[in-house]
Amino acid sequence: MKKTKIHITWPPGCYGSYIMQSVYAYSNLVSNSNITVNSDGSSHNFRDGDAKKKHFICDHLLSTDSDILVSGVPDHALDYFVNQFVKQDESNLQKYLLDLFPNFKTKVQDSWNTEQVWSLREWASFWLLDLFANTYQYNPKADITTNHLFAEDEDVFPQAIIALINKQGLSVNADLETIKFNHANWKSSQQYHNLQNRCDKWVDEIITTQENTASPCITLIDEAYVQSRLRSQGYEIRCFNLNTFPKTSNELRQLIYKDETNDVT
Repeated sequence: MKKTKIHITWPPGCYGSYIMQSVYAYSNLVSNSNITVNSDGSSHNFRDGDAKKKHFICDHLLSTDSDILVSGVPDHALDYFVNQFVKQDESNLQKYLLDLFPNFKTKVQDSWNTEQVWSLREWASFWLLDLFANTYQYNPKADITTNHLFAEDEDVFPQAIIALINKQGLSVNADLETIKFNHANWKSSQQYHNLQNRCDKWVDEIITTQENTASPCITLIDEAYVQSRLRSQGYEIRCFNLNTFPKTSNELRQLIYKDETNDVT
């Protein structure tokens, strides 16, 4: 058995607490194979519990000398960012932004002279894609990626977690069916997975079709992402006082304009 604590590191929102709990639950560190999933889909009860403190060290530093290095994958950065926002900061936007940008209130006030919801969304839409590019790059040295967690082949995650357990000098105590069953339950609670793809699809529909579909947005963060993706396609939103984001494609189409030539506000 490994005598020192296992050091696991992951980018914020990339399900590291669940991976850590899985290593614990399915190894000889414990006599059962129980997985606890919080009501929000997180494994933070495990992360904050005695078992974690006894056997693991965790952080977001992504040091390559860690025992387990987790990586995100392209096209899911929004999933991770919202995952962190909801599960870690409990959707407290002020706290989340203060952690990222301690002077954010000054920046928003200087630009829009208000801190209403619409101005926070507008401000976030300008830096969101750059932050994603710098925070969620694929790490080729990773021991496991989030693709292993959401693969359609149900054998992929069990094989990956067994490899991680063996790498730590531990033995596997759980059977494959238990791991698969627990993992299926965990996946069913991850409502932010594929959020970026859903938002990208919605933006494409808004620009290229007249189909009226419901917004996939869940938080202000993904609303800001939609706004930034529209901007990257040459469209702006008439966002002044838009504290409630449109809920359908048709509603949003009424508010977008291209190259500022059609804006009359």
